[in-house]
Amino acid sequence: MAHAVEEVLKRPLITEKSCVQASEQKKFTFEIPSWATKNHVKEAFAKYFPDHKVLKVNVAKIFGKSRRTARGRTSPVDGKKAIVTVDGDHIEYFPEV
Repeated sequence: MAHAVEEVLKRPLITEKSCVQASEQKKFTFEIPSWATKNHVKEAFAKYFPDHKVLKVNVAKIFGKSRRTARGRTSPVDGKKAIVTVDGDHIEYFPEV
């Protein structure tokens, strides 16, 4: 089953930790689907940001936390994130804003 390159990078994960890494270490964090591999992420990043060279891609699983609600426990939503190390120093996430 082939997946489209457009489906790989779902959204950037913008947190305090990821912003510090981006400014100091040139690392950018993205949410990716559970089926995506490092090669998928590298190809998708090269398509969206052609002027930046990918040096390294790290992939980590994100495990959701179960929550207590008034109706019982909710099941956690698991996911995956990719940390991409690039050669350039700045990436425009939202160029039209």
